[in-house]
Amino acid sequence: MDPVNRLDQIIQVIGRQMSERASRLEAGAQPLPAATPSRTARRPSLAVLKLKVQERLKALDPEDPRRAEQARRIFLESVLSWQFGNELLLDRGFEEVVSGVQEAISADPHVDARLARLLRDLAS
Repeated sequence: MDPVNRLDQIIQVIGRQMSERASRLEAGAQPLPAATPSRTARRPSLAVLKLKVQERLKALDPEDPRRAEQARRIFLESVLSWQFGNELLLDRGFEEVVSGVQEAISADPHVDARLARLLRDLAS
């Protein structure tokens, strides 16, 4: 399976995780904005997202012991901002959302392994 197809599958998993997480938010909390047709029409293609992630991953120091963690974070931040819009990056709860999605992915060994393979492929 090529990296773009895996990227699409991981994005779908993230979307499901985000939906589940949003449904568990406290009653007064603001849920993340949904991907509306106008929003999805404006966003770059999946190929553009892939190139952006690849560029950011290649900029990481290969000797940094936190490289794998940083790569996951870069990937999640990029995908979430691609899916929900760059304004999400400015939301004060964004870090918590990224951490929550990262924890959810890490909790599923199958998804975690697929993400690790995808990140290796994108970085090479």
